[in-house]
Amino acid sequence: MSRIIRLKTGLLIAFAFETLSVTYCTKFTNYTWLFSILYFAAGMAIALYALSFPELTPLRFRKEGPSNTMVYSRIAGVCVMAAWVYYLSKYRMGDALIDINNADMLPIIRVMNQRFVTGQWYHIYDPIPEIWNGIRPIYLPAMWLPFAASTIFKFDMRWITVGGLFFAFSSFMFLFHPKKHKILSVLGFLISAILFCWLFSEQTNGFISMTEEGVVVAYYALLVLALLSGNMVFIGIATSLCMLSRYALIGWIPAFLLYLLLYKKRKQAVIFSVTGIVCLLVICILPFGIGPFISLTTLPAKYVGFAGIVWVDSPDVFQFSLGFAKFFGQQRISLLHGTLIVLSFIVPALFILGCYVASKKQVILSNVPLAALKITLVVFYNFIDVPYAYLFYTSSFISLLMIASLLRQEESASPSVQKVFL
Repeated sequence: MSRIIRLKTGLLIAFAFETLSVTYCTKFTNYTWLFSILYFAAGMAIALYALSFPELTPLRFRKEGPSNTMVYSRIAGVCVMAAWVYYLSKYRMGDALIDINNADMLPIIRVMNQRFVTGQWYHIYDPIPEIWNGIRPIYLPAMWLPFAASTIFKFDMRWITVGGLFFAFSSFMFLFHPKKHKILSVLGFLISAILFCWLFSEQTNGFISMTEEGVVVAYYALLVLALLSGNMVFIGIATSLCMLSRYALIGWIPAFLLYLLLYKKRKQAVIFSVTGIVCLLVICILPFGIGPFISLTTLPAKYVGFAGIVWVDSPDVFQFSLGFAKFFGQQRISLLHGTLIVLSFIVPALFILGCYVASKKQVILSNVPLAALKITLVVFYNFIDVPYAYLFYTSSFISLLMIASLLRQEESASPSVQKVFL
């Protein structure tokens, strides 16, 4: 068995464990503790395996691009998938109305967009009297702004979530390129189909009918595509969209800058930083003012109190979903929050430093930023204060696109290889 086959086999085993742990295995509630550990271990393994594959570069993708027949087949496959997505999503939406008694995320976002569309830009973050006696919106601009289209054109806002999922799965379809080792490629496709079936067919997960998380999935899928493109402006824009939707990326940004500086890519670091600052100004501060931005930066400090409320009102959130909060318990919420903050910054940075030191010792490591991104999300979501089940799928989509990209790789022909990780 060649080295590349061993790598792909190990990668698929980790992907299978991660996908099953976050989907159908969650039904075995007595073993949630076990699947939480497996999910964490599998995610870390996927990141580490990525280091040993040949570098995913734009040149390699152009060189090994698919034939016209393959392109047409993919387009046909995406069209078939679109029909299934429409049918299944319409059915899922009919199962539950947008109601604060089911979940308050979408009703809050709807009010924010109504204010936005009617020109009340400086009142978007004011309390909403009709929801929980005056709840104050907390969603970052890149999270709620895409739903403005549903307000303007008056369609069910959950189609925006569906659109985000469709974009991510379509990206997988176009990245997926079974050239050699077809059995492994088929297995990878089947494991990916498990995630698709769970999100669109399983009634209990509520991802489509109750959440806004499809937007986040789309942004992180866009970031993976940006990293594969190598275009620093694209990476900066995608990073900003991710960061202005959820804070999960916060530890990766300084780690990525550290990577650029250590590997003497200072010009790229400047482009990345400037692009990110411009996006922050355009998407957040200029249209809505500095006040909401400052208020949103203080939100993480309030999660401890919120987690305490959820422990009392909905302990099942901790006991029957993934994440390590269940191991900390209700009495150690502050410890969990502190652990989350420290690990979110320290682990990605140490990972980058470790890769740099290894490279100086002639160890060939590839795809370091992409692997660091995966590790960042694995750490963040596994140590998150309130582990709502729908949050964990974002990391799964990072894996999905990594699998599609890595399975197309062949043995490196570099004569300079002395040592290779794994």
